[in-house]
Amino acid sequence: MNGGSVLVTGVASGIGRSIALRLIADGYAVLGLDIDPSPPPGLAGFEAVDITQPAEARKALAQLLAAHGAVLRLVNNVGSSRRENVIDSSGDTQRWLNRLNLGSALLCLQAVLPGMREARFGRVVNITSRAAMGRETRSAYSATKSALASLTRSWARDFAAEGITVNAVGPGTINTDLFSRNNPPNAPDVTRLREGVPMRRIGEPEEIAQAVSFFLDTRSSYITGQTLYVCGGLSLGAVSPAGNGPPLDDAIAPRP
Repeated sequence: MNGGSVLVTGVASGIGRSIALRLIADGYAVLGLDIDPSPPPGLAGFEAVDITQPAEARKALAQLLAAHGAVLRLVNNVGSSRRENVIDSSGDTQRWLNRLNLGSALLCLQAVLPGMREARFGRVVNITSRAAMGRETRSAYSATKSALASLTRSWARDFAAEGITVNAVGPGTINTDLFSRNNPPNAPDVTRLREGVPMRRIGEPEEIAQAVSFFLDTRSSYITGQTLYVCGGLSLGAVSPAGNGPPLDDAIAPRP
């Protein structure tokens, strides 16, 4: 039966906010973590924390679990992308993204895993990206998202016999507030981006939330270790409009 608590990281904006609102509507008690102290309405619990700082993150997780008990569903959503040319890299971007996009997922899983094992039930959903297949000027980001997809498969093998499923959702380009602020609707890059998607449109955060809701459902009990790309077909290959150059394909278009 669905219900109970679900922990969602990065709930204050974008895809994470839409996931949280959808899960509240589904009847879950949603607990959230975010560095931004402006969570969506209706959360059962929230801690503002920089999740790249392990000691702070563990403390925040412990406080949520102490207040709300075992959490049997986890959505590792928090993440970010930075544009970087390989030749200019000092390694700092890679190390920061490792802590944010990968380290946070491990910390959160470690926090909720004892409760899942005791219940012999759990649902874990990791938010990866279509960029895991490769993205120019995003090697650090792509590496972390590819690694998260690999962790999804490894964790699925680790915990399958205990009733715990681990799956991933890989968004393509999504119309978040951040994307809209950085990319005027009729800008040439946005047109090129949209036309490069086989469905000829940019996705909405609610479409990612739909996929997450599916994986969290009690009835999705025989699916584990899978990555579902919600990308309008972009994972099949971009459509290249004549004369417009290669399409962009990141969830957050590059800033100047």
